[in-house]
Amino acid sequence: MKSTILKSGLLALALITAITSCSKKEGFKINGTIVGLDKGTVYLENTDEKGNKTITDSAEIKQGAFTFEGNVSEPLLYTIKLKGQDYGAFLLLDNEEIKFEAKKDSIFKAKITGATQYDIYQSYYNNEFKEIQKIAGPIYKLSDSISQNGKVKPTPEQQKMMDKKWKDLQTLADDLTDKYIIKNKDKIGAALVISDRIVSYGTPEQVKKYYTILSPEVQKSFYGKQLKEAIDLNDKTAVGVTAPEFSQTDINGKVVKLSDYKGKYVLVDFWASWCGPCRKENPNVVLAYKTYHDKGFDVLGVSLDDKKKPWEKAIEKDGLTWTHVSDLKGWKNEAAVLYGVKLVPTNYLIGPDGKIVAKNLREAELQSKLKEIFSKS
Repeated sequence: MKSTILKSGLLALALITAITSCSKKEGFKINGTIVGLDKGTVYLENTDEKGNKTITDSAEIKQGAFTFEGNVSEPLLYTIKLKGQDYGAFLLLDNEEIKFEAKKDSIFKAKITGATQYDIYQSYYNNEFKEIQKIAGPIYKLSDSISQNGKVKPTPEQQKMMDKKWKDLQTLADDLTDKYIIKNKDKIGAALVISDRIVSYGTPEQVKKYYTILSPEVQKSFYGKQLKEAIDLNDKTAVGVTAPEFSQTDINGKVVKLSDYKGKYVLVDFWASWCGPCRKENPNVVLAYKTYHDKGFDVLGVSLDDKKKPWEKAIEKDGLTWTHVSDLKGWKNEAAVLYGVKLVPTNYLIGPDGKIVAKNLREAELQSKLKEIFSKS
């Protein structure tokens, strides 16, 4: 009888414990200090999949300290910033106790401890990426020295040497990034590094490869779903498919459609006046236009500027005599969003039948491809 009562009591206790633990909501707590700022307001900001920033919470700073408490459904990127400031310190926020230490004039340099997922993500930039940068820095300096910052054309021997150095650097970067992703395939950090480094700078095939490596849980996460969307979007702008139609206004307010160029080879060139690599590539596009325009080649410039004057000045200064369009929405340019543009310059060579022939043709590759096309015609 006593044994039955004891068992019943233990069962009831276990049931109560289970109910209590299920009903308890685990969340995050951020304990922050800001040296040099006794009072003020600090914000917790989240960026959604469309790049829209939303203030999700605010806290008063008292005697240099503040606290945020809440709950996230999964690890998500947030920014902690002061009132009146555009930038702050970002972290990958999960339901855990986090310590945030910063100085008033350098919030972005905050020391963040206790954020497990964030530490795993940042470990790539503190280790693998630093090793890549250590090798890349001298190569960039050597390239600028040889070309005198783009003013002098390298000799064939110099170009051959630089090509090998760039290839070796890419091999190193690919190897280090590959090892990090495989090691952390069940962590959100791996999905973010794929998004940061492979979606923006790798190939569509690499994105697909690494996405399949991720654990099912990470694939189902917010950032895993973003990767899947990038893969699906790329399939819509892959070589061989019909280029998505779009229309925007030119500098005179006239509506220009991509389909206006049907029957020609057209290079849809996404660029911006503020983009250094774009401006550096412009003379190469000018050369291609002058060489092949009379043979049926055209260029349609799509600017990611958000102000008209700098855009117009850059067109004039760089001698870009083809048609240019923009909706002046910056990175939210509707054509750029439609094509999944993550960095500029980005370009698509579209054939007379409206299908994509090639992507991201730059420097000698652009001239070589056009020579191949028009030598046949």
